[in-house]
Amino acid sequence: MNQQEVRSFLERYFDAHQTHYIERHPAYFVVELPIKVDKDLGNRPFYWTYVEQLDLPPQPMNMTCVFERQAAPPDIRGEDLTFGSPRLQQFFASAERHGRYVRLYEQTSSDVSSEQTALVPWLGINYKISFVCDRKKDLLFSLGFNLIHGHIVEDFYAKMEQTTLQPALPAYAYTMRPIYSLESARTCLRTYLSERISAEDTAWAARAQERLAAELEMAEQFYTRQAESAEEETDYTTSHTRRMEELRWQYEPRIDVTLINGGLFYLKKQ
Repeated sequence: MNQQEVRSFLERYFDAHQTHYIERHPAYFVVELPIKVDKDLGNRPFYWTYVEQLDLPPQPMNMTCVFERQAAPPDIRGEDLTFGSPRLQQFFASAERHGRYVRLYEQTSSDVSSEQTALVPWLGINYKISFVCDRKKDLLFSLGFNLIHGHIVEDFYAKMEQTTLQPALPAYAYTMRPIYSLESARTCLRTYLSERISAEDTAWAARAQERLAAELEMAEQFYTRQAESAEEETDYTTSHTRRMEELRWQYEPRIDVTLINGGLFYLKKQ
């Protein structure tokens, strides 16, 4: 991420939390942290415990985020936010924690004379599929499941990026009652994902098994020679067992499936 992308991410983060901007500048901005963000990033847990126990009015912190130090006025004191900085990693973690699940509605016409619009419920989930051995390959799958008729679409996230969404139900719109439960929808998506994974080329796993066998053989030869001169049989056995387990953990092929995030999306009938 370059500095413009870092700033864009933070602006979207703060906008999602309906943050008040105290000052905006091309090189920095100053915000009043919402309570939820202050608790995540303010590093003052004792303060919030004190406020909540005594039921006192909270006083959130102000934060100055600097993106171009050289272009900022010399008297500006704030945090330099760059990709890889610890503070930006905290923002990423906070965004993941609070934005893992969403409920959004497609924007509809606000014309009072227009008929009410039916919004169809979709379950959208983003998955990461990791093919792991001594090497690693990640694939991202964004799947959408129509809770009315059970249709599954891929690249759901890309489609949502092209759709105007809002957090509240629009005026003159109503949501259709789902036929599929969320648990049924998740089961269908997992089945669909399993079929997609099964269709992937398995040559990588066979090659990983070959490398594992070669490493195990080399390790076995080494420990056999060590055993011939070892004074303590127990030490040899413990080290040998641990090394074999390490090699299997490193080389043995496996597939990990991670649910990144998801949500309910109410969309115009298509």
